[in-house]
Order: sequence, then C-alpha cells, then structure tokens
Amino acid sequence: MTKKISRLQTFRIVFACIALAVLAALAVGYFATQNKGVPGSPLAVAPSFVPEYELVNQDGQIVTQDTYAGEYQLVYFGFTSCPEICPTELQKMTLALQNLPEGMENEIVPILISVDPERDTPDVMKSYLESFHPNFRGFTGTEDSVDKAMEGFKVYASRVDDPNYSDYMMNHSSYIYFIAPNGDLLKLYKTEDTPDFIAADMQSFMES
Repeated sequence: MTKKISRLQTFRIVFACIALAVLAALAVGYFATQNKGVPGSPLAVAPSFVPEYELVNQDGQIVTQDTYAGEYQLVYFGFTSCPEICPTELQKMTLALQNLPEGMENEIVPILISVDPERDTPDVMKSYLESFHPNFRGFTGTEDSVDKAMEGFKVYASRVDDPNYSDYMMNHSSYIYFIAPNGDLLKLYKTEDTPDFIAADMQSFMES
C-alpha cells in the first residue's frame, strides 16, 4: 500500500512540473505577442526591415535609407542635449568599434539619428559628434521627417518639461541597431550590453 502511494505522489509531482512548464511557455508566448506593438520593444522590430526616411546629415546633405546601403550600420536614436544616457551609449558604440580587429571598424558606419530636431540642427550635431568616433554620422531633419524615421525603426520619443532642467528633455527608447549591408536587422543591443560584448557579437556576424 505504501509503495502504491509513493508512486502516486511521484506521478502527481511529475504531472505538476509538466503543467507548470506548459503554463510558463504559454505565458512567454502571450507576453511576446503583447509586446509586439510596444514602442521601443525589441519584439517590435522584425528581423528583416527597411525603414524609409529622408533626413539631413551633419553637413546639411540629404540622406536616405539607401545612402549607406551595402555597408554595415550601427544606429542609435538620441539627442545632443541628453545629459547621461545618450552620451553613454555613443561612447559605448565608439569603444565597441575601436575594440574590433584592425580594419573592421571602418566597415561599420555609426549613426546618431536625433529625436529632437527642434534643437539638433546639422551644425549642432556636427559639433556634438566630435567627442565620439570620427566615423560618426549625425542625422536630423524636420519634425515630420524625424517622426517617419522613428516610426520605421519603432522608436518611442516624447517631450518632457522637467522643472529640474532649464529646458525641456526627451524621453525615448534606447537601443542600438546593428544593420547588415542588405538592410536586415542583425541585432538590437540594450543599455546593459558592454562594448566588449557588442564588439565580439558584431565580429561574429561579420565573419559568419
């Protein structure tokens, strides 16, 4: 009798574990589905995407999604008045590029696209980017053209009037987009990703 009860208990434990695993899998699937439309969520961007935009670079020249077609791109959306996150991410991009094997860093075009076109003129972008990798390109434009670019990349940004600052700030999603020469999105890097990790990861993509 004791042996039968022990087997029954074992069966119940195994069944409970299987049930929990199934529920966990269903929960992951549910939240992944829910996050597909969340601005700035990695799941909001398909592995293959071609955002369309027409902006101007730091030299006042028109740039589109085709300007750097055929080259790797490392893209970040931010703004020059950002006090902390944006310069940290741009410095991370700079270090990641410098950590690549000799010659490989010049195969990637680092790009900052402004979410604050009202203040980020081409001249402002040009001056700001002098503090980072020399290959950096800065894109800005009209409010409508920047909005279109953000929509294509599924970027979230909104103006915030903060009494702690003399001027307004911008809340925005913070991801670094690594784009292949054919336009495919290879990877979205998060704020917690280190320069060493990003460099090694990009190198693995480029050598595969």
